[in-house]
Amino acid sequence: MPSKLLSFTTAIVIIFLLHSCAASKKSPVTQAFPAPSAAPKAAKEFRAAWVATVANINWPSKPGLSTEQQKQEAIVLLDFLKANNFNAVVFQVRPQADALYQSALEPWSYYLTGTQGKAPSPFYDPLEFWTEAAHDRGLELHVWLNPYRAHHTVGGEVSDSSIVKKRPELVVKLKQGNYWWFDPALKGTQDHSAAVVMDIVKRYDIDGVHFDDYFYPYPDYNLGQDFPDSVSYAAYKAGGGKLERGDWRRHAVNTFIERLYKEIKAEKKHVKFGLSPFGIWRPGYPEYVAGFDQYSVLYADAKLWLNEGWIDYFAPQLYWPISRQSQSFPILLGWWTGENTKERHLWPGMSVGTDTSIRNVNEIIGQIMTTRGMLPKSAGAIHWSISQLTKNPNMINGILNGPYKKQALIPASPWLDNKAPEAPAVTLDQLGNALQVSWTHPDAKDVFHYVVYHKYKDKSGNPFWNYKIMNRNDRSATIEIPQGGNVPTHIAVTAVDRTGNESTLQEIENTVKMVTPAAAIVPRSGWNAAAPKPFKQHVPVKLTIHHEGTAFDSTKDAAKHIKNVQTWGMGKDRNWVDIPYHFLIAPDGTIYEGRSVYTVGETATEYDPAGHLLISCLGNFETQEVPQKQLEALTRLIAYCCKKYNIPFETIASHKDHSAKTDCPGKNLYQYLQNGYIKTKVKELMN
Repeated sequence: MPSKLLSFTTAIVIIFLLHSCAASKKSPVTQAFPAPSAAPKAAKEFRAAWVATVANINWPSKPGLSTEQQKQEAIVLLDFLKANNFNAVVFQVRPQADALYQSALEPWSYYLTGTQGKAPSPFYDPLEFWTEAAHDRGLELHVWLNPYRAHHTVGGEVSDSSIVKKRPELVVKLKQGNYWWFDPALKGTQDHSAAVVMDIVKRYDIDGVHFDDYFYPYPDYNLGQDFPDSVSYAAYKAGGGKLERGDWRRHAVNTFIERLYKEIKAEKKHVKFGLSPFGIWRPGYPEYVAGFDQYSVLYADAKLWLNEGWIDYFAPQLYWPISRQSQSFPILLGWWTGENTKERHLWPGMSVGTDTSIRNVNEIIGQIMTTRGMLPKSAGAIHWSISQLTKNPNMINGILNGPYKKQALIPASPWLDNKAPEAPAVTLDQLGNALQVSWTHPDAKDVFHYVVYHKYKDKSGNPFWNYKIMNRNDRSATIEIPQGGNVPTHIAVTAVDRTGNESTLQEIENTVKMVTPAAAIVPRSGWNAAAPKPFKQHVPVKLTIHHEGTAFDSTKDAAKHIKNVQTWGMGKDRNWVDIPYHFLIAPDGTIYEGRSVYTVGETATEYDPAGHLLISCLGNFETQEVPQKQLEALTRLIAYCCKKYNIPFETIASHKDHSAKTDCPGKNLYQYLQNGYIKTKVKELMN
């Protein structure tokens, strides 16, 4: 790992020199910096972090955690990436010829349960969980596999379910500890590892397959001695083979890489194949570089794979600072760029390290900026590793407040697919103190992201744009309008598919006349709402009052409680698509946005809630009294909704008025409907 780090100032000087060289070909220099387009696109940059499971480096924190503990640790990591504007995660699912997913080919991983071959209990599939949770947060999920490591020295005992015992003809024992390694030259090894990869590609909705730098093992794994493949090499020679041993080994790895790329594309073309080899191909390439020779020691001809385009993205591990003379980050990146003859993505690996100093923060920021300057068509990086980010607040704050301040889409891969999806159909409305943008799409399965663009005018009347990147299941977005704040003049929504193609952008003039509501409404982001699943649309024509049913008062955290309601409702017990109500009111009168008003609610009773706008008061009003603030907020919200959505106040009713199977909203709230208080108050407010 690097020990000396360069200041950000030096990084900027290097970037300036690179730009100056490019600009010097034009006269005047200003021609190299065209003005931005009138309708800009969202930023595009691959921002990923590795999540290592081998030796429990990143996840789970130790073997044997409960299913719920494992899930919670995963959610913390994924929420961290989302909150800090990352857009991908590289998750290790095969650390030692084992599986962090349900597999018929290899045993359950020791790093999950502490016993190789033992499934999590209660049962769940970690890869399925990680994939869905990542996608719900707008993150791509790339599965990271080690193609040749059969058993790690800290991987527990070699069990009867291990490949070491089930396929002993494919593996050899190394001299350090309890390392076992596949013999890469054997056809059986290639067939088995290819089957493992393709099993994942076929059964899981992943976005990428990823290998790191472990091909033939590093020398210290075998105590400096040559890899023990004399038997297989002798068989090759006896069969008429002509290649020298090193070339024979490289040919085996090359054959495997090319085969996998073709098989993945034949099955699911959109699934990217990425490789992250050691950062130096060979010493002397380029001439200033010295160090480890992966070509002759790991038998990894990474240059060939990049030259041939057998990958979709290439992430050489450039774990050295900008100023290191013999392993300089920009010098190595520049050399690899010159070898990228097929114009694939080049997203280098960066080592965050454990240094929390501002100097190290500036070093990583400088590397990100260098990458942007050298690779303007497809910027990106993968950070080693996620724990070094989560445990280094100085680093993550520096990145978030610097290069990752705005969200970014992943750059497109036109060699995989260059057909953009259709544009969404967009409508505008008001929600409290916010502009609500809603949309539908004719082929939602073809969409991975939506981008909401909003155009403003500054104090001088000059237009400028902002944007929000939304997730696949989102069908609306709120744009907060502070009191006296700037209201967008135009809105546009685009759709982005799995390979990064973005639909056309058509501006829609904002003609919504913002009306100040009788009460502020906390948007979904205020209670950390999960993305909803797709559900049928409707137009509300009546208004129905509920109580949430749990004893609740103002001493409790309403936002957290609403989040828990959504989590439970969208779980296996209910399997709802979202929070069931359109609005929720806390005992202190705070109003929270629930599901989209234009999405049918869910009530688990015999009547069809289509056409109902559902408002729920937090509490159990069969036993509790209704707080005055909550009652006042209810009448104000009803009046606002009736006027906003053209719902006649005469339609106001309760859940029990439509269902014979419930006492909701409870006698203490229902009395205000019986005695006419709510309708009378609403009518007064509307007038």
